[in-house]
Amino acid sequence: MQITVKAASHEYPVVTGKNLLGRLPEFFDCPTGCKVAVITDDNVAPLYLEKVLSGLPDNACSKTVPHGEASKNWALAGELLEWLADEKMSRSDVVVALGGGVVGDLAGFVASVYMRGIDYVQVPTTLLAAIDSSVGGKTAVDLPAGKNMAGRIYAPRAVVFDTDTLSTLPKTEWKCGLGEAVKYGVLAGGEIFDILEKGVAEENLERLIFSCVDYKRAVVERDENEKGDRRLLNLGHTVGHAIETESALGFPHGVCVAMGIYVIARACVTHGILPAADYKRITAVLQKYGFPECPYSVRSVLPRLAHDKKLTEGTLKTVLVRGIGDCFIKEMTLDELENFVL
Repeated sequence: MQITVKAASHEYPVVTGKNLLGRLPEFFDCPTGCKVAVITDDNVAPLYLEKVLSGLPDNACSKTVPHGEASKNWALAGELLEWLADEKMSRSDVVVALGGGVVGDLAGFVASVYMRGIDYVQVPTTLLAAIDSSVGGKTAVDLPAGKNMAGRIYAPRAVVFDTDTLSTLPKTEWKCGLGEAVKYGVLAGGEIFDILEKGVAEENLERLIFSCVDYKRAVVERDENEKGDRRLLNLGHTVGHAIETESALGFPHGVCVAMGIYVIARACVTHGILPAADYKRITAVLQKYGFPECPYSVRSVLPRLAHDKKLTEGTLKTVLVRGIGDCFIKEMTLDELENFVL
C-alpha cells in the first residue's frame, strides 16, 4: 500500500506493508557512498535495529536513546547533533528515525537543523506514529514551558511502515494510537468512524491506517505549514497537551488527546453546537476503547494553555465539533475558552 504526499516542499511516499524493515533503501534515494544514521530507542533497538541495519550500506551507524517523552529534550538533541558531526555525516547523507512518535519527532528535528537540514526517513513502529506523527513533517523537542515548543515543519523523504512491528506493540501503545484514530474518526466521519464503532480488528486495521493517512495527506497538501486547515488536526490537542503537562507526562500523548476530545465534545454539546446523538456516538467510541475522562478539574489545567505554542496575540485557534465529520476552527481568548469548556 502506498500513498504519495504532494506537499508544497516536496513529494514523498508513505509505504505500508509487511517485511519492509530490511528493504529501506528501496524507498528513498541512497546513492553509492551515501551514509545512513539510524536513531532509535532502547525499546525498539533490541527488536528491529539489526534487521534495519542489515538492509543498509555497510557504513551505516546507529544511536540508541532512552524511550519515552522525556527524551524529547534540548540536551539530547544537542548530543545527537554532535554524534552526527562525529560520524562525519554530510548534506547528502540520510537520518532514519526508527521508532514511535518520540523518536520521529526528535530525529526529525535533529535532521532538520544539522547542516541546516539533511534528509531523513520516518520508519514508525507504533500505530500512533504510523497514522499520524510520521506524516506531515512536524518535528520537535519539548521545553520546560511546554510540549513541542521548539521545532520545525520539515517533511521526510519517505515514510516506511512495516506492519510486522505491530506484533510487539504494548497495549499502552495500541491505546495511544487508537486515541489519534478517534481524532481522525471525529474529523473525517465516514469509514474511519464506522471502523471504530464496529471495532478495530485484524481484518480492518490496514484499512483504518490507510484512511487516517489519506485524510492527513489531503490536509497536508492543502496546508503544509499549518496556516489554515491543518489546524483541524489539533482536535483534542489543545486541552490534551495541557493535561499531558499537568500530569508531568504521566499520561501518554494519545490518551491525553482522547481526554481532550471528551472535554471539547462535552462543551460543544452543552453550547448547542454538537447534536446530542453525535455526542453519544463520540463518547461511546471513547468508552469502547477504555479512554478515561480528564482526572483533573478542567479549571486546574487551563492555566497550562498560557504556554501553548499555538497561542498568538492572546488567542487560541480551538477545534470545535459540529458533528461527526464536521469540525471547525474558532478563535478564542483564554478567558473565552475557559468559559466555553467549564
